[in-house]
Amino acid sequence: MQIIEYKIKLHSPQAHLFEIHCAIPHPAQDGQVVSLPAWIPGSYLIRDFARHIVTLSASSNGKSIPVRKLDKHSWQCGRCKYPLLIVYHVYAYDLSVRAAYLDTSRAYFNGTSLFLKVHGQEHNPCRMVLEKSGGIQKTWQVATAMLTEKTDGQGFGSYRSNNYAELIDHPVEIGELSIAEFKACGTPHRIVISGRQQANLKRITQDLKTLCTYHIQFFGEPAPFDRYDFMLYAAGDDQYGGLEHSFSTSLICPRNWLPVKGESLNEEGYRDFLKLCSHEYFHAWHVKRIQPLTFQDADLSKEAYTRLLWVFEGFTAYYDALAVQRCGLMSRENYLQHLAQTITRLLHTPGRMMQSLEDSSFDTWTKLYRPDENTPNAQISYYLKGSLAAMAIDLTLRAETKTSLDDVTKHLWQAYGKSGLGVAEDAIEELLLERAGRKHARFFKALMRDTTDLPFAKLFKPFAIDYKIKPALADRNKPNDPSSVLGIKLAAGIEAKLAYVYNGGATEIAGLAGGDVVIAIDGIKVNAQNIERLVSRKAHGSRLQVHAFRRDELMVFTVVTQAEDSGNCHLTLRTKPDKRSKQLLDAWLR
Repeated sequence: MQIIEYKIKLHSPQAHLFEIHCAIPHPAQDGQVVSLPAWIPGSYLIRDFARHIVTLSASSNGKSIPVRKLDKHSWQCGRCKYPLLIVYHVYAYDLSVRAAYLDTSRAYFNGTSLFLKVHGQEHNPCRMVLEKSGGIQKTWQVATAMLTEKTDGQGFGSYRSNNYAELIDHPVEIGELSIAEFKACGTPHRIVISGRQQANLKRITQDLKTLCTYHIQFFGEPAPFDRYDFMLYAAGDDQYGGLEHSFSTSLICPRNWLPVKGESLNEEGYRDFLKLCSHEYFHAWHVKRIQPLTFQDADLSKEAYTRLLWVFEGFTAYYDALAVQRCGLMSRENYLQHLAQTITRLLHTPGRMMQSLEDSSFDTWTKLYRPDENTPNAQISYYLKGSLAAMAIDLTLRAETKTSLDDVTKHLWQAYGKSGLGVAEDAIEELLLERAGRKHARFFKALMRDTTDLPFAKLFKPFAIDYKIKPALADRNKPNDPSSVLGIKLAAGIEAKLAYVYNGGATEIAGLAGGDVVIAIDGIKVNAQNIERLVSRKAHGSRLQVHAFRRDELMVFTVVTQAEDSGNCHLTLRTKPDKRSKQLLDAWLR
């Protein structure tokens, strides 16, 4: 098979344009068809990456070849006897981990944004050639987990993949990079950081080594990869995300989460950073190699539906923090606080009563990644509830059987991950029933398909953990909280703009809606900073005159404040647990 070569030029950083030369040695005789994926594995939304292709032309043996667009992401080139060269420019200014970015300070891309699929030749080996053009790029380095063919000291040059699927599974980071190496269970790892930062790489590599060693030993040595990169962009306070790949992960987090030598540690932020790394690293087993059947060889031009994302993302979201705690990078108290905050978020989401976990998984293509002002009222995240469902399964198995979710997850690795078999839609439920017994069938069915609340108090009781719900005012020592008594959540910013208006809340009853900007309450000017203070002065049942803009129209509403909502979750360890409870707790949070 002939190698398909993709030559990448950082054509115009100022205009955010990559130039790609795709060389096809043996194009299809009836006219080669090429296309760009519509979505990227790991992020389940049709993103139509082809919309960023600005120009596209083809030639063969120095002569122009006609190109006809077939649909929104596919092209067919005219017939030619000689090798085909397709040249195209891609606009790249998406700061997320899912697409591509280029400016005068940094270059980054996923293959799904840049590499055309050559139809009929998807299994051919591929070569990526990164060109260095000078200027600001003289000091730039390249980082990718793709196999190296021939590169210079900065990493520019050629890389090799066995096929197209492997080619697009390796993100590439280019710029002023901070790089540190470490080994976990003998496997080479790197942390690669771009963006302005002064991170303490020694501290980060030390903790990542501990974390990665735990994960590898959890599933069983050796690791299923011979190298692994954590590729992190250190950004501003509002940037966060991660995307898994087979040999690496792309991450974005606030730079102030990272430890800096000589400065006090942002402990909560750093724990969140470690949880992010843990989440994406766990995915190297659980979604990249243990996969829903529908994801195997998925057609990236259209949706791949599954009802199992609550398993693949929910289990991962459960184990990300649990692994950080188990390997000693988070205390038990901090872990229980993390669980309590997660439960609170769930209980404050009315959509949990509207959408099941299986439906949330299935509907991800049109809902999860496209939130609107009604999202909390109509939807539940399979990350959020899925992680707590995983915990519910784990605690139930530990308390009532001789097995655990650890055993279930390890079985998935042995039965599916190592074999390469896809997980059928009914396989998880059957596996859980096999482990727990048919007497738990109703519990598992309700967990997956119903919208009833999880029995948290019952789940925690055998583990000597007390579950309590306290009003939000008890947490904050304030008489009222606008999010509770008004039933709102404010958008980020200076204005008191309503991001969400919750079903049944005082604000919804009065007629306000998401997107409205509150400017005054009882004749006093309101913004995001003082609305809490103004509301805190009002007794429950008070009538408030609220002035707000809806688009460019000024409206007046009468809002009657309500009593506090269900409040916040608190989890506390009993001081004198019985022997069995202590054994269960220690086995869980060992």
